Amino acid sequence: MTYSWLVENFTKDGKSTGLYMACQVNMTVTADVNAARKFRRQITAEFRALDMREARRGDWRAVEHGFDDSEPPNVRAKGPSRLAGDGPA
Repeated sequence: MTYSWLVENFTKDGKSTGLYMACQVNMTVTADVNAARKFRRQITAEFRALDMREARRGDWRAVEHGFDDSEPPNVRAKGPSRLAGDGPA
């Protein structure tokens, strides 16, 4: 199990909205926990949560998440793969 700090959005009731910071430069969000920006240190995630509160409004918090090392993260397909010998090179 690998643990990372994420910046997660919460409702006024304290429930997760399922949105996470995806990019700290553009302040974009994602609903995919595996695509979320991961931080090694809590203090860094806390500072990014402050940035998200300013940029996006809402209740953004640093939250520690565990990721199962035995399961591969979601990988975006980059089109059909070609095997050697399949058509012209």
